[in-house]
Amino acid sequence: MEGTISRAIVAFSVLALGGLVVVGRLVQLQVVEHRRWSAVAQSIQEDVVELPARRGAIYDRNGVPLAYDVPAYAIALDNYLLTKPELLVDLLVRELGMSRSEASDRVYRTSYFTWLSRAVDYSVGQRIRAQAQSLGIRGLLFFESWKRAYPQGSLALPVLGVVGVDGVGLAGMELLFDEHLAGRPRRVRLLRGPGGQILDLWEEDPGAPGQPLQLTLDVRIQWVCEREIARGLQTYAGAERGFALVMDPHTGEVLGLAHGPAVDPGRPDPALLHPWSVTHVFEPGSLFKALVGLAAFDQGLVTPDDVFSGDSPILVGGVQVKNARGRSYGTVTFRRAMAESVNTVLVQVAERLGIERTYAYVTRMGFGQRTGIELPGEVNGIVNPRERWTALDLAVTSFGQGVAVTGIQLGAAFAALANGGTLVRPRLLPGPAEVRGQIASAAACRTMREVLGYTVNVGTGTPAAVPGFNVGGKSGTAEMAIPGRGYVADHVTTGMAAFFPWEEPQFVILAVYQTSTNPEFWSGSTAVPSVGEIVRGMAQLGIVRPYAPTTTLGRSG
Repeated sequence: MEGTISRAIVAFSVLALGGLVVVGRLVQLQVVEHRRWSAVAQSIQEDVVELPARRGAIYDRNGVPLAYDVPAYAIALDNYLLTKPELLVDLLVRELGMSRSEASDRVYRTSYFTWLSRAVDYSVGQRIRAQAQSLGIRGLLFFESWKRAYPQGSLALPVLGVVGVDGVGLAGMELLFDEHLAGRPRRVRLLRGPGGQILDLWEEDPGAPGQPLQLTLDVRIQWVCEREIARGLQTYAGAERGFALVMDPHTGEVLGLAHGPAVDPGRPDPALLHPWSVTHVFEPGSLFKALVGLAAFDQGLVTPDDVFSGDSPILVGGVQVKNARGRSYGTVTFRRAMAESVNTVLVQVAERLGIERTYAYVTRMGFGQRTGIELPGEVNGIVNPRERWTALDLAVTSFGQGVAVTGIQLGAAFAALANGGTLVRPRLLPGPAEVRGQIASAAACRTMREVLGYTVNVGTGTPAAVPGFNVGGKSGTAEMAIPGRGYVADHVTTGMAAFFPWEEPQFVILAVYQTSTNPEFWSGSTAVPSVGEIVRGMAQLGIVRPYAPTTTLGRSG
């Protein structure tokens, strides 16, 4: 009995002692070492790396790809595990084209996670990985990713825009429709240790690809426009930039919108990525005469055969208004005045309209307000408030000065003239025509188209004539107003707005160039022949065919 009690006492003592040890250890962990372990736990952190999902492709109206993603690598550096940094610097210089200073800055950075490149060509990434293994370089992290490619090169790049290294749209359609194109990014979670080193990483979310986008552009027409603008910038003395627009006047669909100088897709210049036909304004010059004349036809104030004095100069509000080169034309019909682009005749036409009606037509035609085309950065243009108009403002507006427009506004207004008077919103995405209003009657539009057909046949627009296509249109040359200097003779905008066939137009074309060095920069030797070349280019590709033998229009009075 006593032995049993002794054994029980010993067992109890052992258990009690063990319990005291456990309790003591718990006290040590919870009280004595709490701060140390808490610090360790807090130093282990989780970070998330987001990698772009496969971005939606962009296509032209016929399904030709304009932009799509290709497999790539995003390469990072775990500086904590890095070995042989000097060899890695050489590798980055050799394979990624970095400068030695840039490569050294990234390799010797004090942080524990450094992006080396977010969008490396897949084959280059594989080559870097193989060479790093061969050289014994440790610490590189390779993430499978995507890189944007533009299979047509610089074609339409100011419209398409570009994507940054993080997969985010930076300009053009890529920016405006970024959410639609981008999809849901892939997420990789990183577990970092006390020193910042990466302990583990795993994919938390595989992401989801973006949605495709189809445009109204026709890659064939776009190519014709791009080729012509490039040729014009190379050929026309002093030409510094230009654009060409081709539209369907009935739907507002933009079939071609080219800007020059061209953008290098590998190293895009931000200044060239802005589609200046939408983001910048200019005074249209004599292009505007067609629209002022249309308003006069619509009001029944003028007919093509009405006779005017084409003498120059004339006085308006005490200021001399002259024709180009100071030329006088004597007595001319309105038709002939349009063909010869006689400023003083259009001043008289505007006086018949008066300030109220002229201002009403200018705003009705969409000037001074955004068109709503699907491009970022569109501006309103400049039309002075009605209360600020004077007789001189009315006069100069008749030949396209004192009002500043965008190229897309001009295209929309001439599309309305071409389709019978309906102003439709220019669009880069397919869809039904969006009507903005009626700018003039169908009869008035028909009359003006006939006059502009005559202008191309026998007047200032003849370099745009293409046999069998019955082109009609109006050209314009305008000196630019420079702040602090006024109108400067060697800063010039030239343009030509046209349509064909003039009887029932199916296409509207606008070509515009600018110079800041050539006072002899005229539309007749720049924008007008460019329109003709665009028509010929479309015909050569079989996009259009001759409609009929060229019609002889009007009288020569």
